[in-house]
This record gives sequence, structure tokens and C-alpha cells, in this order.
Amino acid sequence: MRSDTMWVVVFAAGAAAYLSHAVNSQAASSEEVSNATVMMSSDETEQSAAATARESDKAWAPSCSEVGLIQVGDSQRPGALKNFCLDATGNLLTCFAGEGGPNTRPGIRVYSPKGALLRTLPLEIKPEAIGVANDGSIFVAGDGRVLKLDAVGKVLASAESPVAKMTVTINPETEEMVKQMASQSKRPFEEELALMKTNLERRRADVTGLAVTEQDVFVAVPAPSDFSYRVYRFSQALEEPKLVVEKLRGCCGQMDIQAHEGKLWIPHNARHTVESLDREGKELSKFGKAGRVKAADFGGCCEPKNLRVLPNGDILAAESGPPTCIKRFSPSGKFQQVVAVVKDAKGDCVRVTVEMSPDGRRYYLLDTTRDAIRVFAAKS
Repeated sequence: MRSDTMWVVVFAAGAAAYLSHAVNSQAASSEEVSNATVMMSSDETEQSAAATARESDKAWAPSCSEVGLIQVGDSQRPGALKNFCLDATGNLLTCFAGEGGPNTRPGIRVYSPKGALLRTLPLEIKPEAIGVANDGSIFVAGDGRVLKLDAVGKVLASAESPVAKMTVTINPETEEMVKQMASQSKRPFEEELALMKTNLERRRADVTGLAVTEQDVFVAVPAPSDFSYRVYRFSQALEEPKLVVEKLRGCCGQMDIQAHEGKLWIPHNARHTVESLDREGKELSKFGKAGRVKAADFGGCCEPKNLRVLPNGDILAAESGPPTCIKRFSPSGKFQQVVAVVKDAKGDCVRVTVEMSPDGRRYYLLDTTRDAIRVFAAKS
């Protein structure tokens, strides 16, 4: 289990923890803390026992097997592939956040369903979240900006993330956390406080999720003064930003959002729930609980990481694990099946964007550890 993941539990329980590349959850309820603590304190023996129990449970038998791999970045030096989505024709629009060399310029790399590179749409930002509107417009975000593009990559509108330049304020809760960190690290409080402020300022440019409806564009961003997340709503012209959700608790920098029929869907990963809200942020429904053994539950410290709402309203929930997997639920949250289980994944606390092809025959899963997209299809 990654050490930065373990810090999530410490912070959720009200102690102090922050690593420069780990994003933690806000103080949780006693029940949430208890669930997280149990999940995260499991040793290898307990994890092995859970894996054995899953193997004997027919509900864990996946309906699909891996049939291909779309290699987007360098598998030996991963880190450039951040996200992807599908357009109406089933092509994959991938967020490639390269460093700007001859073959690594940032942009949207468009692939056919069979993995052929069709074209590249260059960008002046490093993209990390993406969505496509019904009219074919592409919305993409990164480096503190949100862009609206036409189908060939022309910028139609641009807006700054609402939090990109907000002042970072160290509130009493964060200050107390810094005191505990300083005590643990043996560094001076002032040094630890300055590091905390720098980290908070840096993460303001992140956009962790993006969702498009007929009327709105939603973006998920870090809060400027703590480690929670917010969701802002824009018009499709990227105007009139409005805060609609706040105090979302996410782990390891992950807070995805999706939309369907005007509703906002959130995999609230530190709470092990899937939540549905209206466009004003009012909760409509939710489902899910923590658990490593039952297929209907969400395992790991913070799952599910990503969602995709299908045309019929069914929900694909992807977990980074262990085990790394895709599950399918009804619109009301009734478990239907395990779609896929990635046998050779490490179960790192990372983004695992999930998609289904328009014909419903293939499933795609982001693998940031290899800068690739795994492809699954029904077993013959």
C-alpha cells in the first residue's frame, strides 16, 4: 500500500498529514473514520484473505476480459497521459500533458477505437480533464484554465479556473495540522507552514474533473485553503461561474465528476459513495459503502475513483484498487455485475477513467502507470 494513501486515514481522523504529492480528505465523521481506518490498517495477510474471498465469490467473475491496449505515451516513462473521453463516434480523445519536446507537446491525441492515432489537437495548456458536448464541442481543462474547442481544435472560449488566483488562507484547522506535521518531521513550524502554503497555492491550478450537459459545464477543482474539493458551474460559453458544491473529500488528488440528463454525478471517493445532485448542488440520491470482499461494496481507502453514466442511466464505477476493476450499477445503485478486473495492476491510488463504446461492446480503462488505455470486451 502506498505511504501517501496511508496519510489519508490519519488526516481523516483529525491528525496531521500532508505529503507534497498526496491529497487528503477533510475531517470525517466517526463512522467514516472507522471505515477508513479498518480499510487502511489491513496488513498483507488481511488483504490476501480478502482476495481469496473474492476469488470464491461468483459475483466477482467479470463479464469481460482484456482484449487490447492503446498506448498513448511512453510506457517506460509514464506521466503524460492524464485522462480521456469518447466522442459520439467512439473515438478516444486523450489528454496528453507532455513537456513540450518535439514528440511530447501537450494536446488532445485522438485515437480510433482500434488504437490508431487519427490526429492531434495542440494546446497551450497541459490538459487533465475533458468532455464532449452533444454538438461536438470539446471542453478541456488544465493549468488553471478551461477551454471550449470546436471539433478541429479551434479555441471558441476560454476561462480561468475560479480558484486559480484565490488567496490561500491558513485556517485554524490547517494550522493545527501543520503543528503536528512539524512535530513529526522535526522541522521548524514556520518552515512547515511555508511548505504547506506553497503546496496549497500550487494545487489551485488543478482541474480534477469536467462534465458537460445540454446547458452547463461543471468543473471540479481543489479548494484554495484546505484539501477538500469544489464544483463550479459555467455556462457553455464558459461564463457566469457559480459555486454549487464544496467540502468534497477526495484522496490522492482525485475528484471526478460526471453528468447525465442535467444531473451531476460524483464518485465521493473518501466517503465510498456515488452521489447524484441537481445543477444547483442539491443532493438527490446516493449509494455505496466501504468493503473489500463483497462485489457491491467499494474497496481500498477511497473508492470509486471514477464514474461514467451510460445512455440508459446505468453507472460504471471504476476502482483503482486493489483490485483495479470496473463495476456496473443501476441508476438507483443496485449492483449488477463486475465488468472487468485488471489482474496485473498494482492497485495504486490513481485516476482510472472509464468509458463504454457507443455500441456497448467495449470498455476502456485508463492506466496512468503505463500511459495507456486498457480495452475490455465480453468473453466469448
